[in-house]
Amino acid sequence: MHKLLLVEDDPVSSSNINKLLSGFCQIHTTSTTDIGIHLANANKYSLVMIDVNLRSTSTGIGTANSIKNISGYDSIPIVAFVITKLDESKEFLLARGYTHLITEPYNSRNFAQQIKFILSSKQNTNDPTIMQVGKNSVAKIEY
Repeated sequence: MHKLLLVEDDPVSSSNINKLLSGFCQIHTTSTTDIGIHLANANKYSLVMIDVNLRSTSTGIGTANSIKNISGYDSIPIVAFVITKLDESKEFLLARGYTHLITEPYNSRNFAQQIKFILSSKQNTNDPTIMQVGKNSVAKIEY
């Protein structure tokens, strides 16, 4: 079973994600970036998911880079949840350590499938993939 870290401050989103992934993942959830970084130091995760638009004083933007600097996390996928358009945030977030982006709102029927794809792809983090899991479509956009 894969071990995932979810940094998400919206309890409804956290609950939904846990329900969607609990069949194949053990998920540790926190609502703050500081605790997320602490958990990443204390555990070895197969994947890290971070809401970029956290409402706390510390946003999720710099968190990926902090986690990437932890020993053993250089090749671990780090997924950003973003509400903004992909074109506007893609380069900005990928430069800060994220390996994948998922746009919100995501299609719950396809969400688990996309996370499974990320976990199974064993992609090199120097070749990031953008996952657009929107209301009506799922697209894999590589560059």
